[in-house]
Parts: sequence; C-alpha cells; structure tokens
Amino acid sequence: MFFKKDKTSTRRHFLKDTITFAAGLCFAENLTAIIPKELTSSVRETGVPKRRLGKTEAVVSMLCVGGYHIGRMRDENYATRMVHAALDEGANFFDSAWCYNDGMSEQRLGKALKNRRDKAFVMTKNHGRDIDTTLYQLHQSLNRLQTDYIDLLQFHNLQTTEEAESIFREGGAIEAVLQAKKEGKVRYVGFTGHRNPEVHVKIIQRYHHLIDTVQMPVNLVDPHYLSFIRHVIPEAIKHDIGILAMKTIANGILLKDQVATIKECLYFAWNQPISTLVSGMDSIEQMKENANLARQFERLSEEDQSILLARTAPFCGIEREFYKHPSQNWRIFPSQPIH
Repeated sequence: MFFKKDKTSTRRHFLKDTITFAAGLCFAENLTAIIPKELTSSVRETGVPKRRLGKTEAVVSMLCVGGYHIGRMRDENYATRMVHAALDEGANFFDSAWCYNDGMSEQRLGKALKNRRDKAFVMTKNHGRDIDTTLYQLHQSLNRLQTDYIDLLQFHNLQTTEEAESIFREGGAIEAVLQAKKEGKVRYVGFTGHRNPEVHVKIIQRYHHLIDTVQMPVNLVDPHYLSFIRHVIPEAIKHDIGILAMKTIANGILLKDQVATIKECLYFAWNQPISTLVSGMDSIEQMKENANLARQFERLSEEDQSILLARTAPFCGIEREFYKHPSQNWRIFPSQPIH
C-alpha cells in the first residue's frame, strides 16, 4: 500500500465506514471482464493498456487524449506532434467535440490523423437535439476530422430528463444518428453529462438498447455528493454500457487543494470499471507522464481506497463540484455526503 494515512481522518468508526463503502466501489468481477486477458500482458509491455468498450467490438486505450486541449495548444504543429506522440505511446482513443475551440479541435485532430486514421479510435460530440441540427453538426465534424466515419458520436452535455427525451423521441436527434450508423458514418453512440446522475440513470434505464457509452465525472470527491460512481456505474454495468471517465481531478480542485496527487486521482479512476479516462493534457511531457502511469497501474486495495476517500470527504460539495446541480425533485438519491 503506497498511500499514506491522513492523521486527521483515521478515526476508527469513520475508517470502518469508508472501507465498507470502498468495497462497493471495487467491482472486481466487472473490471476483470472489461480488460481482455489476451491484452493485459503484451500491451502493458509495449504501450498504454487497453480495455473493452462496453458491449461494442472496440478495444480502446485506458487513457483517452482530451480534445479541448488539442485545440488550445500554442500552435498546430505542436498539436500534431502531441497526437503522434500519443499514438507512439500506445494511446489510440482521441476525444473531440463539434463545439471545442470553434471547431479548431476537430480540425487539428483531423490533420494529425490524416495518414494514421486506421490507428485511432475517434470520438466527437454533438450538441444537436433535433434531426436537422444533429445532421448539420455531424457533417461539419466529418469534414473537419477529414474522415468518412466517426467511431463514437456522443450527445453532449445532457442536463435534464426533458432534454434527453427531446433527443430520443420521434423526430429527435437519435433518428439522425441511427441513420448515420446505417450509412457507415457513425459506429457507436453515447452521451455525456456532469450535472445530475439521476438524468444518466434514467437515460440508461430507458434507452440502453440505443446507446453504447456514457461519459461522466469519476473522481475522489464524487462518491460523497450527488455521486455518479455510486448510482450510474452500477446501471451502466448492468447493461454493459462503456464508461468514459472525465473530471478525474475535479477540474483541478483536488490538486489545487493539495488533497491528492495526479497518480492518486488517476489510479482511483482506473480502479473503477471504466473503459477509458479522458484526460485534458497541455503538453507532450504531461501526456507521456499519464501514459507511463497507465502502464504502471495496479489495482488499489479496499484500504487504499478508504484512505483516499476519507481524506477527500471534507472537500466534497457544490462549492468544489460546481458542475453538479440537483434537480428540484431530487428524490431518488440522497444529496448529502455519505459520511
């Protein structure tokens, strides 16, 4: 065990409670199922380990290169070098979105992958809620990415059940995407959001037959407040939905507050049954550090998790997790911290 106990958080009854809770986060059997046995040894030696993307046929690197940061890098050449370096490290999963940096993210990723498209799994996100808007953004994304198909298209930033219903009803965005799948322009479909786990749960329960992935916050403060880990992950596992972790350092708060290191944050997220961790990285050096952590990753014990959760519990809540907002009729899940 390499994590040090925080002396302020070692009260016997509290540690006992958090150990019990951490046991519920291990999902050992599910995690084993996510990592194909034939890949765990050979890939670890040569590159970033890979995991199965839910019920899809795809196998993706457990580290995904965040697209927003690619679009804001100091110059296009450096962004291209970043993408190529990630491929060399064994990371094959690349994130983007129609809205990122006024399209610059998709444009740069498309140029960087122009001659290496077969080596990459490309994900982008769409803001469309109706057929016309969705098709317009999809065609723009295909042009910017210089590709005939997108591996994973996700409905971006769903915040309410009403918004979700507008997508999946007759005449909604889902019809455009399903048609694009038939035409070979899209392989898989998912959705993202960080506001309210209740929305994620309802979408998975109602539309799991139409979606392949879900993207959501997975970090060391999430289990204590409006938790996606506690409530969405079990539902996703039930339907074999691929889980994409984001906000793994809680928008930098965990580092700013100095309650956890990068290694602790990433290891905790990878310890959950996620397919990949979407990381916004500002430099090639930072990307290589994260890729190296992925290669060195070892599962955390229940005690390791409990220590981390005990240490981060005082830092939970809306002030730090400002991207979360409970609905007015929040009844399904408790909003108070677990302790």
